[in-house]
Amino acid sequence: MNDRSLYSDAQRYDLAIGGYASRDQLNFYRRQVTRYGEPVLELACGSGRLTIPLTNENVNIRGMDISEDMLHLAKLKAAKNGVNIRFLRGDIRNFDLGEKFIFIFIPAQSLSHLHTRAEIEDCFACVRRHLADEGRFLIELFNPSVTMLARKSGRRYPVGQYNDSTDGTQVYVTEEVNYDTASQVNHIQWFFRNEGSHDEVVLSLKMRQFFPQEMDALLWYNDFLIEHKYGNYDEEEFSSDVPKQLIICWAK
Repeated sequence: MNDRSLYSDAQRYDLAIGGYASRDQLNFYRRQVTRYGEPVLELACGSGRLTIPLTNENVNIRGMDISEDMLHLAKLKAAKNGVNIRFLRGDIRNFDLGEKFIFIFIPAQSLSHLHTRAEIEDCFACVRRHLADEGRFLIELFNPSVTMLARKSGRRYPVGQYNDSTDGTQVYVTEEVNYDTASQVNHIQWFFRNEGSHDEVVLSLKMRQFFPQEMDALLWYNDFLIEHKYGNYDEEEFSSDVPKQLIICWAK
């Protein structure tokens, strides 16, 4: 089996996750851009799942990611859509773009790839330096499910399936998880198996879990004030039984 990062195989990532954001997610981000303004910076933009459709709607947006493979696919997709986007390779813990933005966001749980307080503080410091006066910063995270985190390690759980574009067979995606309670990091492996084959491709990721009060405190002590905290893309107020933490804040 071949074990490597999920983000080193952008094509497979897009097939499993979906090449573009869902309608609900896109509409949510479109509303925030309309509400707060441009220019916009998307951190951890990946394969352009949000960057490209927002650009298609004439949003002035930059996209930054650390993965060369994801950015390569993003550029190919942008060209196919006939849009010109400035995609930048950079680390959200340490970047200097020489400009400021009215709206900066980190979508799709991407902040969870930062596992230590020092990494998070470095990221937040970079965001503050790039945020224009009266600008807004949005973070999208899961509202951690204790039930999901307590799943047994060594057991396979279904993720989904998709059609292999090369031969039309179904590709089945399952996962194994191992949540470390001390570090709050979920160690995840995704297994990709084509229908009728016993061979598997294994891609891994590690996701830090941020509990609601913890994230609120991290923002406060890094000089951000929360303006809104939603629980889903419909902007329902955050509560215990919602799937998301969608936090909009501004720098003190």
